[in-house]
Amino acid sequence: MKNDVYITGAGIVSALGSGCKIHLDALKSGRSGIEQHNFFSGELPDPCVCGKVPHTVIAETIDETAPDRAAILAENAFCQAIKSAGHENLSDTDLITGTTLGNMHGGTLYFNALKKGSRADTDLVKNVMPDSIGNTLAKKYHIKGKHISVSSACASGSTAIGTAYNRIMRGQNSIAIAGGVDALSPFIIAGFNCLRLLSKNVCRPFSLVRDGLNPGEGAAFVVLESYEKMARRKAEPIAKIKGFGTALEAFHYTRSHPDGIGIASAIRKALDNAGVTPEQIDHIHAHGTATVQNDLSEYNGYYAVFGDRLSEIPVCSTKSMTGHTYGAAGAISVVLSILTINNSIIPATLFCNDPDPLFTKINVSIHPRNHDVKLVLIVAVGFGGEVAALVLEAL
Repeated sequence: MKNDVYITGAGIVSALGSGCKIHLDALKSGRSGIEQHNFFSGELPDPCVCGKVPHTVIAETIDETAPDRAAILAENAFCQAIKSAGHENLSDTDLITGTTLGNMHGGTLYFNALKKGSRADTDLVKNVMPDSIGNTLAKKYHIKGKHISVSSACASGSTAIGTAYNRIMRGQNSIAIAGGVDALSPFIIAGFNCLRLLSKNVCRPFSLVRDGLNPGEGAAFVVLESYEKMARRKAEPIAKIKGFGTALEAFHYTRSHPDGIGIASAIRKALDNAGVTPEQIDHIHAHGTATVQNDLSEYNGYYAVFGDRLSEIPVCSTKSMTGHTYGAAGAISVVLSILTINNSIIPATLFCNDPDPLFTKINVSIHPRNHDVKLVLIVAVGFGGEVAALVLEAL
């Protein structure tokens, strides 16, 4: 039996700052948090244009927080979510955490010390496993429900939320906290630089002159509940999850299929799971990394599902505001979509002043605009062809 699944709390931290209010203000004003930073003592790929969480949120440097930076970001968003949901007793709660590399930077510094013949601090590696973030939260907040760590590349955050949705929908639990997190590190920047995926400019999703992504960091978590659990707690819902779908193309190590077959498949599954048709979707919150191939794959995937109606649906990518936050990206898109449906505002796809003429049927939102949204489709795409799609409904 399908149980309705509601979101009763949300938390978010990114290059824009910490909290839903500051992110809503950024959506309204079209503010980007992307700036230039140095990570390699002036050597290439410095300066890196990226979305680093500001010092007002985390005062310490990336090196100073190497052992647990991802966990710090996760706890920030996690605490916001449980506070806004009014959920204090977490003993029966599931915790589903998505991440790609987690506290990887600690392992990098540990290895560098060994290479130099120095005594390496074991604290740098004790949290290096991706599941350490969820374990830390579960232990600190006495979470006794199911604990799952999801690592499906840049679809991790969405997949974590979708996994929680599935468990509640199937009656395996009535409440869960789910989301995604990733932290910046020189390892990540160097890796994407080797893949020639970094832009030296602020990224421009769906633009004719798009030339790569901006690395980012952040976290987002939501509290999901069945109707019965929510009613017993007298909690107020802020959105409803209608459907979830995933696909795995396995087309290439880093690229999606150019025809977007996995993207289209995940979207169709999410729509079918939600019991809605493509004609009912009011807005698409795209993955939109601003790489040449990914944006093309997304466009083709969307057109395969929506056809000519795609030109009527406002589409946005907020990676021009936050950077690409990898394992956190899908979860951040979910929280920003909650702000969209509750405030009737479509976020801007910043810096896309010259849309690619190949994308003749896509309606990219260039500026923030007021628009009533009942149903929003959220898409996240990861390396290896991982795709996750969620459908959110306004209440």
